[in-house]
Parts: sequence; C-alpha cells; structure tokens
Amino acid sequence: MGVVVREQGMEQKKGHRQDDRALFHGSRSLVKGRKVALACAVLLGSSALSGCQTTAMKNMPPAPNQPWNAPVDVNGHIIEGHETAAPGRKGGRVLKMPTGYRLSSDRVLPQPAALGKVQVDHSYDLADLIDMAQSINPATRQAWDAARESAAETGIARSAYLPHLTAAAMGGYGILEPHNRFRSNNGLRANTNSRLHGTLERQQVGLEWLLFDFGKRRAVMEEATQKSIGQNILFTGEHQKVIHKVALAYYRYSAALNNVSLVRKSLENAHAIARAAEANLKNGEGTVVDTSQAEQAVAEAELVLARTEGDVETYRLELLTAVGVNPSQPLHIQVDTGRNIQVDDIRLSDEMVHEAVARRPDVLAAYTSLRAAQSAVEGARASYRPQIFMNGNIGYNFDDLHFRNLPLVNINSINDRVHTFGSLITAGISVPIYDGGLRRNRLRQAHEREDSARAALQDTQNNAVRTIVSAEAMLHTGITAYQAALSLQKASQTGFDAALTAFRSGDGTMTRMLELQNTLLNARLSVSDSYYGMLSAAASLAYAAGTLGSSSVLSDIEGSLEETAPVVPVSNGQAPG
Repeated sequence: MGVVVREQGMEQKKGHRQDDRALFHGSRSLVKGRKVALACAVLLGSSALSGCQTTAMKNMPPAPNQPWNAPVDVNGHIIEGHETAAPGRKGGRVLKMPTGYRLSSDRVLPQPAALGKVQVDHSYDLADLIDMAQSINPATRQAWDAARESAAETGIARSAYLPHLTAAAMGGYGILEPHNRFRSNNGLRANTNSRLHGTLERQQVGLEWLLFDFGKRRAVMEEATQKSIGQNILFTGEHQKVIHKVALAYYRYSAALNNVSLVRKSLENAHAIARAAEANLKNGEGTVVDTSQAEQAVAEAELVLARTEGDVETYRLELLTAVGVNPSQPLHIQVDTGRNIQVDDIRLSDEMVHEAVARRPDVLAAYTSLRAAQSAVEGARASYRPQIFMNGNIGYNFDDLHFRNLPLVNINSINDRVHTFGSLITAGISVPIYDGGLRRNRLRQAHEREDSARAALQDTQNNAVRTIVSAEAMLHTGITAYQAALSLQKASQTGFDAALTAFRSGDGTMTRMLELQNTLLNARLSVSDSYYGMLSAAASLAYAAGTLGSSSVLSDIEGSLEETAPVVPVSNGQAPG
C-alpha cells in the first residue's frame, strides 16, 4: 500500500514537472511573441516617423533658386499639407499660392487697430501734435508694457520671502486578484484565488518657508528692482524720443510749407519780369530773346514749385507717421515763425555737460543695468552659503479595503476601514557641498556680465558727451548760418528791386535780371532752411541733454538746458522769408 502511494506521488511529481516545463515553454513563447510585437511596433513607428519627415520636407522650398508654393485655403491663409485643407478652415478646398516669389493675401489676418484721427477744421501747433503722439504712438505703449512686465518681475522676486502653501487631494479605486499556489514540504498543495479591492482618499496641505539664506533673496530682489527702474527710465526715454521725432518732422514740414510760399513769390517775380519784357518789346526797347528768357524763367519757377509741393506731401506723411495717425488724413498746422536765438545764449559749461550726461535716459538705464549685474554677483556668491528652512504638512487619509479568500487564513473575507489624520512640522538647514562647478561657473558668468555692464556704461557716457558737444556745435552753426542767410536775403532783395525798377525803365539786361531773381530765391530758401534747421538743432540739443521732457521745452530751448540758466525771450518778429 505504501508503495502504491509512493508511485502515485512520483507520478504526480512527474506530472507537475511536465506542467512546469509546459508553463516555462509557454512563458518563453510569450516573451518571444512580445519581443516580436515590440520589434514590429518599432519598425512601424520608424516607418511612420520617416514618412512624416518625408511629408514635412515637401512643405519647404524645393531649391534655393525656386519659389515656395505652399497651399492656401479659400481665405488665403497658408496651411500645411498638399491634399486636404486644415481642420476647421472654411471652404475645405486647397488652393495654390501665386506663382513666383509672391505671397497670397491672408484675409484671416487681424486688421491693425484704428489709428488716431485729426480734426479737419483744426490747426495744430507743435504742442498739440506732441500730446497726440504721446497718447497714441505704439512705441510709448510698448515701453509702458515693458515697464509693467519688469514691475511684475519685482513682485515675483518679493514672493520668495513669503511661505508657500500647497493643497493636494486625490482619490482612487483599485482591484488586485492574485492567483496563489502553495506547496508544503509534506506534499500539501493548495490553490487560492484571492481578491483585494477598495477605495482610498488623500487630502494634504503643505507648507514650505525659506527662513534665512544669507542674502540670496535680497540680491535677487535688488536685481529685479534695478531692472524695473531701468525699464521705467527707458519708458521716459521713449517719450523723449517720440517728442524729438515729432519735433523734427514738424520743422521739416513747416520748412516745406514755407518754401512753397517762397517759390510762389519767385514765380510772381518771374511773371513780373515776363510782363516787363513784353512791355519793353512793344515799346521797341526789348528783344525777342529777352522775352524768351523771361518765359523760360517762368517755366523753371513752375518746375521748382511742383517739386517743392511734392516735398510738402512727403514731409506731411512723415509728420503724420511720427505722430501715429492715419497718413491719408489732411493736416493743417500752425507754422512756427519769428524765433530768434543768439549764439551767446547757448554756451554749455563742463558742469552743464556733466549734469546733462547724468540725466540722459540711456546713461541712467546703463547705470541701473550695472547695479543689477552687481546684485547678480551678490546672489551668485550667496549660493555658497547655507539655507535655513521649515516644512510642514497636515493630512487626512481614508482607506476602505475589502479582502476575500486570503491564503493561509481561515477567514472568507475581511473589510477594513482606516481614517488617519496627522500633521508634521520640521525645520532644517541645507549646506551646499559639491555641485560639479555649477556655482563657480555661475559666479564667473555674473562677474563677466558685471564687467560688460560697466564697459557699456562707460561707452554710453562717452557717446553722450560726444552727442551733446556735437549737438551744441550744430546749433551754433545753425544760428550763424541763419544770421548770414538773413543778411544775404536783405542784400539780394535790395539788388533785385533796384534791377527790376531799372529794367522796367529800359536799363539793364534780362540776363542780369534773371540772375538776381535766382539769387533772391536761393537767399529766401536759405533763410527758411537755416531757420528751421536752427530750431531742429535746438531740439536735438535739448534731446541730447535729456531735457526734452515735454512740448514746452521746445519754446525755451536755452532755459531748459539747466534749471538756473537765464531765459532768453522769444521775439515775435517778421517770419522768415
């Protein structure tokens, strides 16, 4: 009987070994199958990627000397692909772009915002145009946005001083069904199908607070503050730039308008000379040559007038663009006339130049960049020092678990519900020991940026001095040229009037008459150009000195160069020309 049992046991062992071998071979087959499936997936993925790459290459220009013909939809919007329209596009049809190096008009593109408008029945002076430009010019808006963005960076840096609180909550449901096979030394075997399922909840509030870091946060805060100050300075400088740009455009437009009136006076003189030549010819005192020369002078004056009127339109568009209004609108301005500036009134001492350099926006912005770089160096040095911190959390956990058919336990099922509430507060110190040279390289970068910022500040200061001295010299030249042009105009006018009177009485020649007429026109144009050139140079000097902060400065250039400078009165004399 014992032998029979032993033989049955041997047969059972042999059967189990065969089952194990079959299970092992099945596992190997399964592993091989998984490897084959993985290899197929890799091949398919590689093929898909290569296909995507080939498709993407079709969307580029075919050659450096051939145009790019990408498809567009019915609205002219450039889309990707060659056969179907992009999802969501209207029409669903693909069109080709125009041939050659020309793009299609994208009707989906947002239209630009409406520009400012001018009043047709209003005559604008320079102050009105500057106020309008400061309100609607896109450059001032961009500078304002940059200043606000930099201010937000300061707020981000300040938040490092405050604790950070986080809340987390999660829940889930899970099932676990292990299949257990047990076998003891005495040959006892048991198969159990257990089951574990349940729900869980986790709710936690955490606290992180950096208590002390030996100046790193302070350095970061100072760096952000200096950058914010620099952006505010650049915002002020952008307004000065807009004022200067509008002022120069206004003076060029005023000069063009004044030149039109001068050329029209010259045309009237040419007609007067032509009438005098006709009268002399009828009286037998002139010749046909004189009449022809007079008619030629009239034609030349008309040609000059056409060119000057073209300059008026060009400078009008320039002025409207500088202000930021629609260039297609008509514009009426009040021409600035009667200003008188003496050379002795504009004398900048070394102290005035130093004060001017110290208030220029570009110099002050460069200085704030240097201070920000110095703060960055301090922050990089502070990264070598330890940090003292505090952490804390409060949590609540709930687990609802169900067990069934547990192995080796004579219990059919167990239900377990656990509620846990806990809290933990810790404090510690972290000391940096080794980071592979990261902190050393960052400190080196900070030092290089500081050196570059210092060199940029010095270069900006030198350029500022050169700009101020050059603007002062240009203003002196402009004032001298204007005074000389006035003298030339006075002499030319006297000579022309005398020659015209003599020519009408039969004395003098037509050639001499036309020469004096051209000389008078050139003298008048020189007065107009040098006058508005003098005002432009004065505005440029105020801009270079950093005092062009409002339109009122342009009416008193001399007094604006320094608060204690004497105010030179503005005369309302005869208009130039």
